[in-house]
Amino acid sequence: MNKEDLRKKMKQRLNHQTKVERRRKSKIIQENLFRQKEFLSSKCVMLYVSKGTDEVETRPIIKKALKTGKKVVLPVTLVRQKRILPVILNSMRQGLKKGPYGIYEPKVYDRERPVSVREIDLVVVPGVVFDKKNNRIGHGHGYYDRFLKDLPRRASKIGLGFRFQILEDIPTTKTDISLTRVITN
Repeated sequence: MNKEDLRKKMKQRLNHQTKVERRRKSKIIQENLFRQKEFLSSKCVMLYVSKGTDEVETRPIIKKALKTGKKVVLPVTLVRQKRILPVILNSMRQGLKKGPYGIYEPKVYDRERPVSVREIDLVVVPGVVFDKKNNRIGHGHGYYDRFLKDLPRRASKIGLGFRFQILEDIPTTKTDISLTRVITN
């Protein structure tokens, strides 16, 4: 199966989960992440705000990271440049707005002073499909792959997904960036 077919099939499966089931599994994934040495030792974490009803819930992760004193960074999508800009989130009260593709990002940020990728210790990466070799298929625009290639080697890249999102093997290209690990329920 090609990437687009896998993406479409998995999105259907994700949308068939009940809200209760998604929340229960998300809580397990969140707790698994909180125990990871990469999360515990990180000072600057780039997260994403989960959207809709199909992704692992990330707001509790963002809140815990802020509460424990980590610098929290969220991506802002720059469509014209086809890249994401890492910006600081000082608190959930700072406010979020829907950006392109319906992804929440900080309402207010200094576009001229993004967070340097060298500061980021851990990036929690969204994905639609993953495989056992820590490859991922995202939503198909390539923003994260372009961003991840510029990260320092020491930075960890962790995907969050439900167990059924992990396949044995998925198609990859030379522009795909593999993750450090994928955490599931």
